[in-house]
Amino acid sequence: MIAVAQLIRDRPGTVARTLRETFGVGLSDLGDRLSWGEALLLLREAAADQSTALGADLADWAYPASIRDLIALSAQIANPKVASKLMPWAMERPGAKEPNATPDEVVAAVAELDAGIVFGS
Repeated sequence: MIAVAQLIRDRPGTVARTLRETFGVGLSDLGDRLSWGEALLLLREAAADQSTALGADLADWAYPASIRDLIALSAQIANPKVASKLMPWAMERPGAKEPNATPDEVVAAVAELDAGIVFGS
């Protein structure tokens, strides 16, 4: 439960997107339709798969992509130098240059998120 809560705290949008897009459940389902243990198993699987938002984020890729997607992309572009520049690990991640929030805003947001996480039985 703690591992899932920490992952949600560290990457709330990415975890929410991964659960919704990949598994058809949302953060609001935790503790009800989705047990914390099952959420942990699903998020571990997603973390190991770069075709999910979570896996791509953890791998520091610019976008999620499966091996099949990458092979297709490489095959469609005749020039290997051009293709290599379009690979998710070579491109800059969106928003990687400038933070969207000041350090004070981040601290306030994390405190608000921590206050909102309630563990039920």
